[in-house]
Amino acid sequence: MDIGAPLKDLGVVDVKDLIARLSTLTEEDWTGNTMRQDILAAEAHSATDNIVMKTEWHPSASNSNLQHFEDLVYVWAKSKGHDPEQFLPIAREDTDFWPIYTMPDWLKFKDVLEPVIQQAIAPLRTPRGVISRLALVRLKGGGQIAPHIDGHAMATRAHRIHVSLSSTPTVEYKIDGRKFTMDMGHAYDFNNRVRHSVRNKGRNARINLFVDYYPDRGLIINNPLNVSHPVHVTPTPRIQ
Repeated sequence: MDIGAPLKDLGVVDVKDLIARLSTLTEEDWTGNTMRQDILAAEAHSATDNIVMKTEWHPSASNSNLQHFEDLVYVWAKSKGHDPEQFLPIAREDTDFWPIYTMPDWLKFKDVLEPVIQQAIAPLRTPRGVISRLALVRLKGGGQIAPHIDGHAMATRAHRIHVSLSSTPTVEYKIDGRKFTMDMGHAYDFNNRVRHSVRNKGRNARINLFVDYYPDRGLIINNPLNVSHPVHVTPTPRIQ
């Protein structure tokens, strides 16, 4: 979302329990699921390792010609030699724009993530707001994300919140031509609708929590004539 400034500090967030959980993760936890790099994110984000827990999706976001997110995940998992059941979404929330899918990794982090999310979105909270994207994102030492503007459709509507989970003062964010750093344990409203890049000039990995917050899920009207279903699996259960 274009927030009218490159970056806004939303304040301090208690992240100690989440950081403790992160310290138990293995390299396989970070690199075993490449779904975001392969089918969800733009090429600029291929430099990062990701644990995706929520994502919005619509057929227009893919060139696969698949009409259901479940089929996209199924086909991707099969192409990688994975068991699709381990990666299929576990819940779906509808909005007036795109549906939002909760992924299995959410269950592994829910207990430590929920308090962090609630603190991070507190300055922006609205009665009908919803988390449209949620991911832990690691940028290794020496890595960089090339200059880009987030082009997915929800980027125009949702706040992109970064919660900094590592002490990496050598990580430089360049947003709309200005340079910034992030303090560990702070939440930031990040303007991803202007040109931005990230460069990790240190040796230690930068780990951030991404929280996309859609302030108003709007009026949801389902088309009664749309009776299509995923081809390969059962539809994801809907939640209100």
